[in-house]
Amino acid sequence: MNIDQAKEKFCQIYIEIMQDKVPLETEQDARFQVIDRILVEVLGWDRAGIRTEPHTDSGYVDYLLTAGGRNKFVVEAKRTSNLLIDTYQPRMAWYKVGGPALQSATGGLEQAKRYCTDTAVLFSALTTGLQWIGFWAVRTDGVPPKEGKAAVFPSLEAIEQNFAVFYDLFSQEGVLANLYQVHVHQSEGLQVNHSEVLESVTEISERRLLSKSLLLRDLENIYRSFFSSMSGEDDPDMLAKCFVESKESRAADESLEKITRNLLNQIDIVNSDRGTELENQIRASVESQRGDFVLVIGNKGAGKSTFIDRFFRLVLDKQLRENCLVLRVDLANSDGNQSTIASWLTDKLKVELEKNLFTDGYPSYDELQGVFFQEYRRWSNGEYRYLYEKDKIAFKQKFGEWMADLALNQPHKYVRRLIENAVNARSLMPCIVFDNTDHFPQSFQESVFQYAQSIYRECFSFIICPITDRTIWQLSKSGPLQSYEHRGFYLPVPSTKEVLAKRVDFIKEKAKEDMEVNGNYFTTKGIRLSIPDITAFAFSVEDIFINEDYIGRIVGWLSNFDIRRSLQIAQRVITSPIIDIAELVKAYAIGQRFSPQRRNIKKALLFGDYNHFYQQDSSFILNLFEVNSNSITSPLIRLSILRLLMDVYSEHTDPDKIYLLVEDILNYFEPATISRTIVKDHLKALLDYRLIEPYDPTDVVIYESQRLKITHCGRIHYEFVIDDKEGVYMSEMALMTPVSSQQYIQQTRNLVNNGKLSFQDWRRITKWFVQYCLEQDKIYMSLPQSNSYQSQRILRETIRNTWLQY
Repeated sequence: MNIDQAKEKFCQIYIEIMQDKVPLETEQDARFQVIDRILVEVLGWDRAGIRTEPHTDSGYVDYLLTAGGRNKFVVEAKRTSNLLIDTYQPRMAWYKVGGPALQSATGGLEQAKRYCTDTAVLFSALTTGLQWIGFWAVRTDGVPPKEGKAAVFPSLEAIEQNFAVFYDLFSQEGVLANLYQVHVHQSEGLQVNHSEVLESVTEISERRLLSKSLLLRDLENIYRSFFSSMSGEDDPDMLAKCFVESKESRAADESLEKITRNLLNQIDIVNSDRGTELENQIRASVESQRGDFVLVIGNKGAGKSTFIDRFFRLVLDKQLRENCLVLRVDLANSDGNQSTIASWLTDKLKVELEKNLFTDGYPSYDELQGVFFQEYRRWSNGEYRYLYEKDKIAFKQKFGEWMADLALNQPHKYVRRLIENAVNARSLMPCIVFDNTDHFPQSFQESVFQYAQSIYRECFSFIICPITDRTIWQLSKSGPLQSYEHRGFYLPVPSTKEVLAKRVDFIKEKAKEDMEVNGNYFTTKGIRLSIPDITAFAFSVEDIFINEDYIGRIVGWLSNFDIRRSLQIAQRVITSPIIDIAELVKAYAIGQRFSPQRRNIKKALLFGDYNHFYQQDSSFILNLFEVNSNSITSPLIRLSILRLLMDVYSEHTDPDKIYLLVEDILNYFEPATISRTIVKDHLKALLDYRLIEPYDPTDVVIYESQRLKITHCGRIHYEFVIDDKEGVYMSEMALMTPVSSQQYIQQTRNLVNNGKLSFQDWRRITKWFVQYCLEQDKIYMSLPQSNSYQSQRILRETIRNTWLQY
């Protein structure tokens, strides 16, 4: 639910209460008729997370609302006859909790405060259903609750007129984001965060695009054609040769082919025409079966969709393939609306079936009559026999109208009949692939799986769903997969090195063929380079990424082993003028072989086509030291978060325990004098750049009941800071990170402007930058002496020993 939908629902409830004059005499009336509905239908609280009348030391709480297993919100209900507000001002307003406007509410507010203390909840509401008071009952900012302000909505009309504020304060979304604190602070006088003017050593105006040679531009075309392409739709030969096989994928190929062959054999039995009683018995037995339901499991980027496409196009025996009706439904094209996904899937299956079964992409009348021949015969011999005998044209028209109505108003039944027709009349086995379900939240995926299961149960078919290993792990713990019948095949993620090696070998092979038989394979791809240049390009890629394990590991970890992203990172390096692979190609072409320095490869990774790193232009690298000029904090906060998550990750082997609640992260840094808002901001940056990942892979926002863990991308970033011998990342961050120290800026600029810098000069710049960061860290972060913060102290000591011992 979003705020617009919530407003519509509120208006509906408001009209019902006002026009129908719903009786609200008792507290129970108010709770049942108004409060319950507003909490669930308008404010989005999960009914399963609402506890009514739980006992505490102070009594029974009317409503205790929870999320993620944690208490979040207390609601104290009163009968509508109770007077809560001592002013007749009709509009929404902010009043002092202990002030004259809320004297009549004092008892209720004190009661709510006691319940909040008992349940460790900070915020509460006092309401009659018609009047609502929002109250920060347990303050964490040193302000006594009675001295603070409360949000007062004296009527439903006032809520309707100020719905955005009402929704921010009391909705599950707003409470989890602590938006009540923002509104309360604003009502009490906007608090200004510590802000400073920050400036980087190298200004953005000094960043420029590096020129590329014509040869390098042509080499980019080769990379895009043979490395960036993952689908292979226009080149099935490349798809077959470049797919990285593994022991698991080969086993999956064999098992899937065996399943396909067995299912087709069953269809052959069903469609034989011997007519014996034994055959009828076998037919009944086979028809009672449902085919097979397969999950292809693998990490994001493992090539699950490619594996399935390759299996049906290139691996499966050609004769078997001709007997398969492959229907692919790409969920990535859906709007993600869970309430309409079943009808969306039916419409897509309908289109796919008609496109693959009928010549023109839609059925003719005679073809439809064949699909519904059983009904046609019933009509002609039963209900409409006399119409059939009297006027066959009128009969056919009436039957056509019935078929059209069925396709329009009962599409699921229509789809089922098309599938049955493919099996019984055409001896085809429907192979239905529900692809890219893992792009959506768990509840959406469950709906898709339930729909796929309904097809599987109703029709003889072979259902295949690609799914990430993390998603199946989550769904198997709580969800429909617990009761699903399915087979699972695990597809491990190949390394970037293996993926690139396959493509390099493919280019070499094609170059050799073109040279030997004067072929034109590369010409048809729009590539006009000479074969020696193409071959030299392949060897250059091999030297940079395949023969250099360290660089391959960096690319793999930065991409979190997502094949597409790893190939994009490799392209950024290969096509960067910093390396100038065109010079390497020329050297190879004349028989000289050399590789670029590792330092230059890292610079190409950071800079791309420019002469400096720029955060807004980078999709893979995050500046770990950047802070917001409006919320100054320690430049080590992002590193500190990564260190905390690394501690949790290394402490546990259970996949469920390597995640840490956002609320626990906030609680960890609050005693270190870092505000919760600031920690959330930096968590969002880490999440956006995939240095951390949420338990629910579809989450894109930070909220307190969310669970997070560090990724391989986060770990390699951490390594860039504490264990990077070349110091490329640190020296570039030293130039591009906005800082407040003019002394550091001028000192560094003087050195940079002196001319070409030596390795020792770069180490000196990095040393100055690290000194600045450690000094700022002492100012803005104060680590408690508890053992829980020992790894944070070790982190700072490690940074000091790594970069200041110069």
